[in-house]
Amino acid sequence: MPGLEFRYVGQGRLPSRLSEFDVERYFALTDSDIAAINERFRRDRRAGVAIQLVFLRASGHTLDHVGTVPRQLLRYVGDRLGLATPTIASLRTLYLRYKTLYDHQVWACEYLGLTSIVADQWSGLEAWMREDAHESLTIDDLLQHAHYWLYERRILIPAERTLKDLGRSIWADIERDVLAMIKATVPDAQLERADAVLSTRHDTSGMTVLEWLKTPPARHSPTTMTETLEKVRFLKELGAHMWVLDAVPLEKQRAWAQRIQARRPVKTRGLKESTRMLELVFFLRVTLLELTDSLLYQTGRRVSDLVRHAYEKTRTKQARSAVGYRQQLIAIKAIVQDKEQSAEEKIVEIGKLLDALPDKPTASHAASVRETLTDDHHRIRNLLVPLRELGFEGRDGEMSLRQLELVGKLHDSDATELPGDCDVAVSASWRDMVEGDDRKRALRALEASAITGLRKGLRGGSIWINHSLSFRERDLLLISPAQWEGERERHLSSLGLPPTADPFLERLTGHLTAGLAALEEVREAGRVTIGTDGALHLSALEALPTDGTPKRTRDLMFKEIGNAQFADMVMEMDARTGFSEVLLARKARDANELVALYAGLIAHGTELDAKSVAAMIPQLDPAQISTAMRALEMPGRLLRANDRVVEFQRTHSITALWGTGQHASSDSMSLDTSRHLFYARVDPRRRTHAVGMYTHVLDQHGIVYNHPIVLNERQAGVAIEGVIRHNTTRDDGGLLRLSVDTHGYTNVGMAVSKLLGFDLCPNLRNLAERKLYLPRTIASPEGLAQVVACEISLKAIRDGWDELLRLVASIRSGRVSAIVALQRFGSAAQGDRVHRAADHLGKLLRTLFLCDYFSNAEFRRELHTLLNRGESVHQLQRAIYIGKVAPERGRRRDEMIAISGSLTLLTNLVIAWNTQRMQATVDNWRDKGQRIEDDWLRRMGPAHFAHVNFRGTLSFPIDRYQEMLLDAAPWQKANRS
Repeated sequence: MPGLEFRYVGQGRLPSRLSEFDVERYFALTDSDIAAINERFRRDRRAGVAIQLVFLRASGHTLDHVGTVPRQLLRYVGDRLGLATPTIASLRTLYLRYKTLYDHQVWACEYLGLTSIVADQWSGLEAWMREDAHESLTIDDLLQHAHYWLYERRILIPAERTLKDLGRSIWADIERDVLAMIKATVPDAQLERADAVLSTRHDTSGMTVLEWLKTPPARHSPTTMTETLEKVRFLKELGAHMWVLDAVPLEKQRAWAQRIQARRPVKTRGLKESTRMLELVFFLRVTLLELTDSLLYQTGRRVSDLVRHAYEKTRTKQARSAVGYRQQLIAIKAIVQDKEQSAEEKIVEIGKLLDALPDKPTASHAASVRETLTDDHHRIRNLLVPLRELGFEGRDGEMSLRQLELVGKLHDSDATELPGDCDVAVSASWRDMVEGDDRKRALRALEASAITGLRKGLRGGSIWINHSLSFRERDLLLISPAQWEGERERHLSSLGLPPTADPFLERLTGHLTAGLAALEEVREAGRVTIGTDGALHLSALEALPTDGTPKRTRDLMFKEIGNAQFADMVMEMDARTGFSEVLLARKARDANELVALYAGLIAHGTELDAKSVAAMIPQLDPAQISTAMRALEMPGRLLRANDRVVEFQRTHSITALWGTGQHASSDSMSLDTSRHLFYARVDPRRRTHAVGMYTHVLDQHGIVYNHPIVLNERQAGVAIEGVIRHNTTRDDGGLLRLSVDTHGYTNVGMAVSKLLGFDLCPNLRNLAERKLYLPRTIASPEGLAQVVACEISLKAIRDGWDELLRLVASIRSGRVSAIVALQRFGSAAQGDRVHRAADHLGKLLRTLFLCDYFSNAEFRRELHTLLNRGESVHQLQRAIYIGKVAPERGRRRDEMIAISGSLTLLTNLVIAWNTQRMQATVDNWRDKGQRIEDDWLRRMGPAHFAHVNFRGTLSFPIDRYQEMLLDAAPWQKANRS
């Protein structure tokens, strides 16, 4: 999606004010422009035609009204042309004769290579808009995309009304087609029942069924699971699980569903029937998909809780047993030392003590845990039996599904024992108890085996449920086999990968050989050692020499920059980047709408709620802020607004000293929350309940991706997803290297990232992960023998190569997110051919990384610097979000994404503002002849916040920026009056 460089595309008039940055970036005159103007036009005509030229270049639209040309642009044009600064009055006088305006516009179009749209191009535009309308979330998005399409093809953008009429016609056709699909897919009786949810009262909650369905899951508890299952059951009774609506992209389904979510039920009832049906059907369908995911997530967490409790009970029992054994030993010792008893009497006494010991051998710790788990059979059964309603499917012979079916039948018949003639497959670890003499415990063991196997099967993809987003059948998640067969060559060309593994492995083994030689060289030099634990060890990096000058210079710089109010920062950055226009998909209509948008952003991105923010902005009430907060939940807009701000920050030359923009680090930051939030987990460092905000921070400090996550889970999927989503918006290749901590990588993740075109570079803390894994075909230096494990099978990589490429192509094309893909093909998929290939390839790539990491000190320093840079940005985020997520907030997926995206946008606004001020200060100092070295600037960063006042009354300087940010220009208001 085009970014900052397309800011003025499609604009029909100039704002009343422009910043110097905007003038120089969007409305600049080149030397060739000036030469052409001077050659073609006489002196009194040059200013007018120059303004027409730069406006056409920036917007792709003719400038028909010159009554609001900003003074900054007039002054710039005068200076560049060597003229006295032109005035608006002189331009009006110049264009009193329409032919003069027409001649200037025709010349400017010819000079820029712009042509008026003709019939064939209208047809092409209409066809493209019809295609794009299937993906666009709103009609405003569709029209903006049409502007971009015309601009990129050097076609003059036609009149706004003409384009809007075409857009409305196409949008109406799309809605009619979708309605026709709904009526063909959903029976009339189900549509009538669906419409009834708007007014029918729910039996127990006291609210309408629609309000009940909109209520997000509460805390992690059996009660929440029961209520979620009741909602899924209700939606399945409506038939929502049978509605085949896959022809409509999921994000578009979400956008229609989000309108119902954001609107009061009484407003929804007032919609015309066709619009109401459209939004309601997608709301019910998306709600079913999300609730199913939520239920399966809660089920997995509940199973984990039961297993953890069994571990804790087993540990307690084993501790007590150890005490009992010790007491028995002491008693035996006392008998042995008793000199009054004969040897025969001592043997009899010792025999009595030993009679209490069981005859069976001591079970392993894992077997003891399984036995303890069967003692918790009431909670297991209460969890397992209701899940049958969901309709799980799986591979042929999937043991867990057969066990679930049998347990259900036995439960229906009120059986309390597993019949002796029961023939059901179980894993070897459960077989002894299932086939044991105690048939009651056998049934309990079968139930425990079923629920733990069900959780593992769902995570590994061998079990699925198709009315879900994340737990669907694998072939539905990935490019279908038939489509892959037909489009394989195109995907491989896009990825730059060979059709077979051999060429890739040949290059990789060559790099490995060179890397091992380099590692052996530094080992011989004593810079790397191999410890008695069989792992590679390094001494700490030496600190770079410094005399304190960079720190003193930074302090002086921010002292000169001075203190800043957060509200001023937000509005100034909006004037320079236009992020509010991205968030609204148009310019704000009035000051109240604009300030409400800022307030909604602050309410989402800080610990404050709508009521608290309203108290800080006197002209707003909480209802206006709540409306703006719901608008920010529209999919994709916060991400695009963040891209706009980061792109602005990167235009400053100082950022080139911090990095190239092709390296980044990623890590999670925890936000404290209520323990009653159903996906809150305990932060292992601070021991408080929290949710994670995963961010990708460029080497130039901007945050280019964010996503909310569950703490204490592997983060390789979201790390890869962030790079892919960022790179799809870049023309310069995007990120080539991502530094992560130990949680941000897996072997499968390293393989997938490499095949997607970038390197995942982990900071490995676990010494066991510092092994060098090699195939037997690669000879390693003798000095590294202790750390080499020849466990890699190149055959496994070759056998799974094609399916691995299909997985990677599915991620690259956006068919499945890397987050879901790495969950399905991660450790839970052990035994799967794709997992085995990715795991072995990932170990090879990790070996190559370790060779570089241990042998190249500069490479190691760079990785640590990137991770530290990410931590400094997290400190800024904590200064913005200093409290807890409120208990009633963040329960919905859309709301949690809006919280993460808003916090990221507020953080990027501070970074961009600081970068701009730092650049201006450096330029000013150098203009005055003051010495400031680039090496000093490299050691500074814009994630500084001591000078920013984030709290207190928020007073937005509307008067200063309204001409640049509001849709209605002053001359329009004057005409209306």
